[in-house]
Amino acid sequence: MTFRSAKQTPQGIFFNVTSFVDIMLVLVIFLLVTWTESRVETDLGIELPKSSSAPQRSALKSPILVNIRPGGGITVNQRPIEDAGLREMLSSLIKLDAGQSVVLRSDKSVAYERILQVLDLCNESGVTALGFGALPPNAKPQ
Repeated sequence: MTFRSAKQTPQGIFFNVTSFVDIMLVLVIFLLVTWTESRVETDLGIELPKSSSAPQRSALKSPILVNIRPGGGITVNQRPIEDAGLREMLSSLIKLDAGQSVVLRSDKSVAYERILQVLDLCNESGVTALGFGALPPNAKPQ
């Protein structure tokens, strides 16, 4: 029988990393969840007018945000799009989901005629759920 003396150290030192892996997995899941929630489109190039009855955005189903920039150009998902391209895109999305909502956000300096043109494009595409973007009265412009 061999006995170890108090002066001898064990041959290997092992770290238990199970709790470290668990914590890192929780952090990764947390970051993925917060990242998907933070992808809400904020187009910094338009200044929305304020409305006292502007509802809070619903988190259930994400609407398509159509932005009309100050010069009259249209952007969807921060990418410029022409009128014909918007009509085609909305038509294909409405075919996939007939209840898909569209939120039209326009800079307050855009002419009413241009807003009506975009409304006509939405109507021609078959959009039935259409809303207008506005800021609550106490909100700061972006």
